[in-house]
Amino acid sequence: MRPDSPRRLAGRTGDDARGAGEPHVGRSLNGAGVSPAMRDVDLRSASRAEAATPLALVREHSLTDLVRDEIERCIAGGKIVPGAKLVEAEWAARLQVSRGPVREAFRALEQAGLVRNEKHRGVFVRSVSGAEAGELVALRSVLEEAACRMLAPRIDALQVAALRERLEAMHTALAEEDAFARACEAFRDALVEAAGNGKLHEAYRRAVNEWRLSPRTTQTDAMRQASYARHRAVLNALASRDADEAAAQIRMPDAPDDGEVR
Repeated sequence: MRPDSPRRLAGRTGDDARGAGEPHVGRSLNGAGVSPAMRDVDLRSASRAEAATPLALVREHSLTDLVRDEIERCIAGGKIVPGAKLVEAEWAARLQVSRGPVREAFRALEQAGLVRNEKHRGVFVRSVSGAEAGELVALRSVLEEAACRMLAPRIDALQVAALRERLEAMHTALAEEDAFARACEAFRDALVEAAGNGKLHEAYRRAVNEWRLSPRTTQTDAMRQASYARHRAVLNALASRDADEAAAQIRMPDAPDDGEVR
């Protein structure tokens, strides 16, 4: 046995110690001869040391995403109104997580434009003015038109079918204003995502999320019918690979005074 064997054996498991006397020799990273058992122990120990921190980060990141998504869902659904204060400790208790992921979720929501962090006061859901809402509607329209032009030349049967399902959901929800608004947003989001430009879709979702914080104008039955007809025209144009017609239809308002409702 080599002089350094007792020292190395002290750090092994039983299985490693039993294999210490085997005459197999491998090569270390610097070319020196080492026992495979010694090499495996050293690699496993290094792996465990290096994996501990990244694993914790992955878990923390996943929790942050879950917390952010839940708060965002509550904001989008109107359960948390603009101007409402978000308390870190309350959300941690509500979601049964530590305060770290909640704090990181607040930061992510601030970056997304959904909340504001006021020094010495806390975190509040943003309020969006009518003027800012108009700007967001214009931005959405530009992004939707760009998505139509990207998608139309290469749309396939599966994408048409997926958008048709979204359109049918809009038709089913015509009698109920909130359900129709959600179905309409789902159609548009699916259209922009299908364009295949991740950055465009990311910018679009941010604009939509901010727009949701603005005052809403009530949609009449006639406005919902007009909106449904227009979205059907968009889909028909896309299915025909007519980019100009799809773009023209997607940017057309549902009514002459429809500055903020789309």
